[in-house]
Amino acid sequence: MARITKPESCMRCPYKSEYLSLLDAKDINLIQENCIIVHFRKGETICKQNTDVTHALYLAKGTVKKYIEGKSKNLILKIISSGKYIGLQTLFGTLIYNYTVTAIEDSMVCMINSNFFVELTKQNPEFLFKITQTISTSTNYVYKKISDINQKQLRGRLADTILYFSETVYKSNEFEFKLTRRELAEFSSMSMENAVRILTEYRKEGIIITKGRYIKILQPDLLRKLSEIG
Repeated sequence: MARITKPESCMRCPYKSEYLSLLDAKDINLIQENCIIVHFRKGETICKQNTDVTHALYLAKGTVKKYIEGKSKNLILKIISSGKYIGLQTLFGTLIYNYTVTAIEDSMVCMINSNFFVELTKQNPEFLFKITQTISTSTNYVYKKISDINQKQLRGRLADTILYFSETVYKSNEFEFKLTRRELAEFSSMSMENAVRILTEYRKEGIIITKGRYIKILQPDLLRKLSEIG
């Protein structure tokens, strides 16, 4: 079960958002007063699709998956790591989550009262501009992902996924997936059988090495080529 605590000092927090540098001490103290810290265990739900938005969510520590729940399978939109806000666009729209966010490792989330957060953006143009940039980047990422799913074949989609984890999440050609094979398939919008089959093909072709959840990319240029041609 998630554990709730109160922040002691946002200014001295080692996990604080870089956006705080755009605010004065008074506003930072107000954030602290309107915030709770929730500690989620691996597998726990942080926010649920089709529920009301009550807080701005800042992932101080950990890793989470953001996904759309379907009747037969889910579509994982993004893996979010520490130091980032989660789903800011929902604060300025219908105030209903159109996705679910779940912790894929133990995570710490700062939950800031949504009404206060919106008022804070109205009073701080630089802060609002940074938030708008973040929303735009996130939205453009989703548009590209949907386009890739519609236009690329299975091998290209899985190449995209491996490169995403290598270049964006882990920033290394060697890493250990925090996702299960089923989640890897959901991220690539394919069946688990196809995801496993293509991973096996990539391994036999000498593009990658896999052992359990560990993966090492041997031919990153070829993997990028597969991603480009789809």
